[in-house]
Amino acid sequence: MFRQMSLIRSFVFFAATVAATLVVQSAPPHPPVILIDPGHGGTSVAGALEERTNSSPNNASSPGGLKEKDLTLEFSGILKEEILKEAKRQGRSLGVMLTRESDVNLDFRTRAQICNRPDTACVVSIHFNATDGAKASGTLAVIAARDRNPDYETDKRFAVGLVSACSSGVRNCLPDSKDMGIIHDGHLHGGLGSNFFFQLQRQPHLKGKPKCFLEVEFIDNPVVEKALLGAGRAEKFHAIARSVANYLVAETEEVARLRK
Repeated sequence: MFRQMSLIRSFVFFAATVAATLVVQSAPPHPPVILIDPGHGGTSVAGALEERTNSSPNNASSPGGLKEKDLTLEFSGILKEEILKEAKRQGRSLGVMLTRESDVNLDFRTRAQICNRPDTACVVSIHFNATDGAKASGTLAVIAARDRNPDYETDKRFAVGLVSACSSGVRNCLPDSKDMGIIHDGHLHGGLGSNFFFQLQRQPHLKGKPKCFLEVEFIDNPVVEKALLGAGRAEKFHAIARSVANYLVAETEEVARLRK
């Protein structure tokens, strides 16, 4: 009798172990998450230059006084909405996270740590551009230079497609806007490059994940301000974001397929 009960208990334990193993093995993987970083924010510098964590509160402004930090947050929120909408339309399971959702400035180490997730698919930092002459018009991306970027080819391929998608959306509102392709970050900080890229490259879960800045347009240009940032701005941002979202959803699908 004792031997029989012992065998029964052993069988029950074995069955429970197998069942638990099957549950773990059949549990669906976490959906990929697109990380959107709305550039800048707040009213003061966050972080320290000597630690390569410093983030400026704002860089570009429009002739009418619109600030880049506000436009990046507005556009990023709309982009999140459009990504989720496109993913739902395709029946995809996909997450989107913003590094900030209010007018605050996070230092680059903090932003990078927010992005450092095992389910991160890509990191896109949203910016608006400016030049000395205030006459430029176009979309471009910034990636870390080849000599300090082990993911250079991954970033380059991703950024080229992202710029093309964004530029296509911008040209619906501003036909003369150009696809300006990609540039490297060697012009920043005396050749050291972007401090954000510096911090992102030190996050273990982001190795091999595409990362770039997306400079949507040059907002110091009065023509751009009139065409994109005046009346109907939200509707125009939705049109641009929709084009970007279509690319990002397709890109995460391709990444997921290649990793199976």
